[in-house]
Amino acid sequence: MKPHSNEPTFTDPVCGMKLSRKTAPEELELDGKVYCFCAKICREAFEAEPEKFRHRHRQHGTTCA
Repeated sequence: MKPHSNEPTFTDPVCGMKLSRKTAPEELELDGKVYCFCAKICREAFEAEPEKFRHRHRQHGTTCA
């Protein structure tokens, strides 16, 4: 069982993976919002077609900071 953490979680808008600020290796700022990604490939997919992924998950564009 994982220890409970008070660290907020974010959702990668491409793959839906839950991650925290500490575990997000990739970030991208677009239109004043910071998006968190689990991997470079997810960030690149988002950069190529941001509108395809922006509304996929409720937490899209949640600031990582």
